[in-house]
Amino acid sequence: MPNLRAALGGILPAGWRDAAPWGYPAQSELALITGVFAAQLPAQSVADIADSVMRRRPGSSLDNLVDLAAIDPVDLRRVLGDRWGDSTVLGVPRRRADVIHESARLLSHAGIRTGLDLQDAIRSRTDEIRTLLLAVRGLGPGTWASIAFMVHAPIPPTDDVVELVKEALGEPGAELDRAGVGELIRLTAHRLASEERVLSYGLHQVAEQRAAGMVAVK
Repeated sequence: MPNLRAALGGILPAGWRDAAPWGYPAQSELALITGVFAAQLPAQSVADIADSVMRRRPGSSLDNLVDLAAIDPVDLRRVLGDRWGDSTVLGVPRRRADVIHESARLLSHAGIRTGLDLQDAIRSRTDEIRTLLLAVRGLGPGTWASIAFMVHAPIPPTDDVVELVKEALGEPGAELDRAGVGELIRLTAHRLASEERVLSYGLHQVAEQRAAGMVAVK
């Protein structure tokens, strides 16, 4: 843990503590919707989409995935707003509205309705929920992680995050696996008086950029 703490200055950018989206831990519908978009869009666009959903569904708590699954995908496009309602997933010729609708249907059929349900399921049934969501065409590992972040549920680090942490630690991290890196992130976040999801989000962002050839471990 001291080694990772010392290495973070060479990994994370300035302002990483404030970079993680707050998300919607008590609103499962918004967590799912924004999670799907946040994997590929900037934060302001995602906030605009959330605002559109709230304005078009006044009076709803937006915390029932059964309700979201009951909305026809065509109607859901209108709920998402004029700009993004008909948008497709980057690299996949499928509308995001259809991805959201199918995800809500599968989750609700698995007994998950509220934000608390989704948090608990991701924590206690991680592999099951991951497999369920990754079966949705147009929903990949980055989107799965994004949904978890939006609902405040930590997930095991991706392979890219594991590689990032191990490379930063050098020899002391050589034997770490996903579970070990996840526990190290949790303990390090606690020592830094931060939240696990905030530190995890920062590492995920750097790992994704690094995988795309944009940054390197210092």
